[in-house]
Amino acid sequence: MNDDLKGRLEAIDADCERAAKAELDKLFETAPSTGSASRGPSPQAAEAIWLRLIGCKEEGFIQEIRTAKQKKIGGSSMGSAGEAKSVEKAVNDLLADERYLARMRDFYTQVAGETVPETSQAQAKRLDLIDTTYRTGVENALRRARENVLFELSLNRASKEDDAAFLSQWKQYSTLSPWRAIWTIILLSLTSYLIAFIIASEAFRALLERFGWSTGTGM
Repeated sequence: MNDDLKGRLEAIDADCERAAKAELDKLFETAPSTGSASRGPSPQAAEAIWLRLIGCKEEGFIQEIRTAKQKKIGGSSMGSAGEAKSVEKAVNDLLADERYLARMRDFYTQVAGETVPETSQAQAKRLDLIDTTYRTGVENALRRARENVLFELSLNRASKEDDAAFLSQWKQYSTLSPWRAIWTIILLSLTSYLIAFIIASEAFRALLERFGWSTGTGM
């Protein structure tokens, strides 16, 4: 992982935010009205936009991480463990609860301000009800998104660690003395010949026959 991946995740975040803002603006423009007073956008419609925003980021982040892995397989570097931690922190920051819940409440406050005038107490109760109703759904969506993206990130990290272990073993083997490798092959060959000789010996056959086994029947 590297700063390029972190930057691409931030770019995806910005693209999804722009799309969500356009949807919210359109929601206000098309909100129904009663006489001269606006009824404001539906809280359900607004929640759907928040959930699509989170889903957009989750899908985009996962796809970008997979793309980074493919580039790594093709020869590009995925970066150090410290850089991977930096990407993990970026994911947690971009999908942090507080980044969305505060804006949701601000949005619903704006909606309440454009509806039929209410007393401050009535408006506060209405906002609390809306906030409580839709907060849980958004929190759950954010939690799932973080878990799924970080899981994909951990797969890449595990793959990288496996590759590093393999390269380390291969390097260790490749630096062995040629004579050491030759002696290993010779010893293995001698061991095979010794086993074959023992099996072919009369004493070994007699021992097998004593226990009711026969070398000619595959034991």
